[in-house]
Amino acid sequence: MGAVTTATFAAIADSLAAGDGVGALKLADIALADPSLTDPDRSRLLVNRAIALHGEGDQEGALADLTRAIEAHNLTNPEQARAYLERGLVLDSMGKLPLAVGDYTAVLRLEPGSAQALNNRANAYRRQNRMQDARADYLASLAASNPAPEYPYYGLGQISESENNMVEARNFYSRAVAANPGYSLAADRLAILGGAPPPAAAPIILKPPISKSASGGMTLAADAPVVLRPPSPKGPKSATAKAAPAVSSITRPVEQKPAKARDVVTLRPGFDRSVAAPKAGGTREVQLGAWRQVDEAAAGWTRALKQADGVLDGHEHRLVAVNLPGRGRFYRLRVSTDDVAGLCAALRDKGLDCIAVRE
Repeated sequence: MGAVTTATFAAIADSLAAGDGVGALKLADIALADPSLTDPDRSRLLVNRAIALHGEGDQEGALADLTRAIEAHNLTNPEQARAYLERGLVLDSMGKLPLAVGDYTAVLRLEPGSAQALNNRANAYRRQNRMQDARADYLASLAASNPAPEYPYYGLGQISESENNMVEARNFYSRAVAANPGYSLAADRLAILGGAPPPAAAPIILKPPISKSASGGMTLAADAPVVLRPPSPKGPKSATAKAAPAVSSITRPVEQKPAKARDVVTLRPGFDRSVAAPKAGGTREVQLGAWRQVDEAAAGWTRALKQADGVLDGHEHRLVAVNLPGRGRFYRLRVSTDDVAGLCAALRDKGLDCIAVRE
C-alpha cells in the first residue's frame, strides 16, 4: 500500500475517532474516486465508509458498502471478519436478527472464539427467544476472556429472569456489577430483585476458551477495540432500564459531531415544532435516522413512535438539515433526553437505530 493511501487511512481513522462522520465520508469518497486503487484497498475504504454512514444514520448505505466489500473476497481473514462484524451490527440495528446471526456466525468461522461475535450473537438469539443458544454463547464469550464481562453476565441474568430463576438472575447481575460498578442496567435489576446475593455465591462453570485463529496482514483504518453490543432489556418492564451504548469498531465513537453548516427544519403540522432546550442535569439528544426529504423524516418519526411502543412518549423531537459533501442534503431526526444510554438501549431493543449526538 502506498504512502498516500496509508495517510488517507490514518486520516479516516482520526475522523472516526473524533466523531466526525462527515469528514470521514469526505475522505473515503475522495480516495474511492482514485482509479489507481487496488481492489483490497477499495474494499477497506468501503468498510470504513460504511462505518461512517452507519454513524450518520444511513443504514442502507452502510449495508450496501459492507456487502460490496465482503463479496469482493479480497480482504485478509481478520479484515473480512471485521467487515462481517460491522454488517452484523448494521443488520442488528435494523431488526434483521436472523441475518445478523448469520454474519456473527461468519465471524466465528474466520476467528473462532471471538468474544465480541459470541456476545453479539447471544444478544440476537435472546431477542429471538432462542434462550438455550443465547446462554451457550454468553458463557463462551466469558470463557474467551471477554474484556467487558458485564454484558454477557447481564444477558445471562435476563435469561434466568425469563426462566423465573431469580436466585440465579441475582447472581449473574451481581457479577455484572462487580465487573463494572457503573453498569446501571445490572444494578437496576439487582435493586428490583432485592439486592445482591451473598458473597459466597456459587461459582459459574465456564467451558474452556476456544482457541483463536492467528491474525495477520494489515488492519483497516486502525486496530479497533473489541466490538461488543451490550444486551438490551427485554419486555415492557425492563425497557426503562439504563444500559451503556453499543461499542463499535475501528474506534468508531458512540457520539458524533454535528455538521458545521446546518439549520433546524420546521416540522410539518401534527408534529412537535419546539426544539428541545438543554436542561439542568445534562439533557442531550439522540439521532434516530436521516432521510433525503422532510416528509420522509416526518414519516420516520411516526413509524418510530409506533415501533417504540411507548418508549418515545413524552420526548421532544426535531429535524435538523445538514449538507453532506458529495452526498447532498439530509434531514436528521433527533430526540431530546436526559438519559442517552438508557433511551438508546430501550430503542435498540425495539429494533430502532439510536446514535448519541455530541453538541
